[in-house]
Amino acid sequence: MSKVAILALTSTGIKLAKEIRQIWNKDAQIFVSKDKVEEGLSIFPTGKFTTSIQLLFKQYDTLVCIMATGIVVRSIADVLEDKQKDPAVIVLDEKGRHTISLLSGHIGGGNQLTLEIAAKLNSCPVITTATDIQEVTALDILSKTIDGWYSDFKETTKKVNSLLANHKKVGLIQHEQWVKDTRGLTVIKENDAIDLFDAVLLISDKYEEKLSKKIIQVVPRRYVLGIGAKKDCDFSIIQKEYLSFCKSVNVHYRSIKKMVSIDLKKEEPGIVRFSEWLDVSFETYSAEELSTVSGKYPESSFVKQVTGVGNVSLSAADLASNGQVVTGRYASHGVTFALGKDEDDACCMLWD
Repeated sequence: MSKVAILALTSTGIKLAKEIRQIWNKDAQIFVSKDKVEEGLSIFPTGKFTTSIQLLFKQYDTLVCIMATGIVVRSIADVLEDKQKDPAVIVLDEKGRHTISLLSGHIGGGNQLTLEIAAKLNSCPVITTATDIQEVTALDILSKTIDGWYSDFKETTKKVNSLLANHKKVGLIQHEQWVKDTRGLTVIKENDAIDLFDAVLLISDKYEEKLSKKIIQVVPRRYVLGIGAKKDCDFSIIQKEYLSFCKSVNVHYRSIKKMVSIDLKKEEPGIVRFSEWLDVSFETYSAEELSTVSGKYPESSFVKQVTGVGNVSLSAADLASNGQVVTGRYASHGVTFALGKDEDDACCMLWD
C-alpha cells in the first residue's frame, strides 16, 4: 500500500482519522495541530497547516484530508505539478458521509483508494473522472496496470480518454494478454480494418516500424538492461549503440524498467545521464556479486583485470532478472548491453 498521511483539523475529524487508520491502513500517519496532539498522532511538520500540507504533498503518495474541500484546494494549489507526479488526494467530511477523490484519481490511484475507504466506512464515494462515470477503461489506468509507456503522455491520455468517455470506437491489439480491463475497447481481429477506428491501442514491447497514425503503441516495461562501458564513454555513444541494440533484438527502447551494472560505474557520467534519459532506476552490483554468475557466460580477461569480474552486462542482467537473460552480449564502441526479463513466467530467447 502507498505511503499515506491523514490530516485532520478538528476533534471530530481526528476521531474519524483514527477510525480510518484502524480499519483501512494501520501504517498511516495522522497529522494534527499542536494543541490537539496526543499519543499516536503527529504535529503538522511546520506548525502551520498550509505549509505543512504542501510539504506532506511532496513526501507522501496519498493524502487523506478530513476537512472542507475548499481548504484543501486552496492549500495545495501552489504545489500542483503534474498528473504523473502528484500524489493522490482524498477528502472526507467530518462525519465520513462522503469520500471524495480530489486529485490523481488514475495515476496516483486516488479513485481506487476512495472506493476502498468508502467501503470500510460505509461512505458514499465521489468519483468524477469521465471514464469512470461512463464505466470504461482509461488509457493512463490501463498503462499503469502493465507498467506501460507511451509517447506524449498528457496529450495522448487526454485524446484517448475523451474518445473512450464519449463511446467512440477505440481498438485494441495485443499479442499477449497484458490488458484485462477492455471496457470500451474493441479487440481487433486479424482482418479488421484499422480505418474503422478513431484510435487503436497496440500493446507491444517490440520495435514497431511504420505504424498507422491511428495506432498508439503502449510499451510494457518488462526488461532489465545490463550495461557496461569503458571509462568516460560519452552519453551520445551509449544512446546510439543502445538504439542499435534494441533494433537488433526487436525490442522497443522504452521496454526497460531498470538498468544495472557494476558498482565501478555507479557514478559514470555517461551511464548516469543515459539512465536519466531512459527515466529508469540505475542499480549496481559489486564484482563479488557479479562473479557468482559470471561463469555462465563468456568472460574477458581484460574486463576481469579492470573490473574484477569476467563480464559485466550479462552478469548484471542475470542477477537483476533471477537468471532470465534473453539476449547475448551486444558490444560496440566500448559499450556492452544484455537484457534480462523481469517477469516470473518462462522467458524465450530474443536472439541466439
